[in-house]
Amino acid sequence: LYRGMVLRGDGSSITALAAEAGVTPSYFTRILRLAFLAPDLVGAILNGRQPPTLTAKRLSLAIALPLDWAGQKAALGMA
Repeated sequence: LYRGMVLRGDGSSITALAAEAGVTPSYFTRILRLAFLAPDLVGAILNGRQPPTLTAKRLSLAIALPLDWAGQKAALGMA
């Protein structure tokens, strides 16, 4: 949902998009980052093959998550 709002490309700020979605800008950006996780990471999580320490809370608060997929896997203990 949030990714689609950003990709709409109407020039809205994160603050405006968050207000539209009814959430805080901080929450909006934390969840938006999840749209850019490595596809195989997403698949592993959906299939329950993530490490026990990789919780939804930890994932949503991973502020310094690398942009490159290999770095994401290493940072989340799934390399």
